Amino acid sequence: MQTTMTLDQEALSIVKSSLEMKRKALDFNLRQYQERLAAFEKFHRMTSDQFAARFGAGELGDDAAWFEWEFVLDAFRNTERQLKLLSSVKL
Repeated sequence: MQTTMTLDQEALSIVKSSLEMKRKALDFNLRQYQERLAAFEKFHRMTSDQFAARFGAGELGDDAAWFEWEFVLDAFRNTERQLKLLSSVKL
């Protein structure tokens, strides 16, 4: 779905600035999540995709570390989705 908005120049400047700040925050968060995922992958010797499949199938049990990895992976994927959505905004 596409929506068109009409903004005066001052409002447009504020919206552009706000979107850029949001993009920078998302980029920062994405890098943090990537680092945490890399640490999980190295420690457990499996990729996050392998982990997600095995955890989802109930093969790994219910240790708190698995839930932390799941949370970080979900946050990473959600942040990627938000960045993709943000990149589709045309001003």
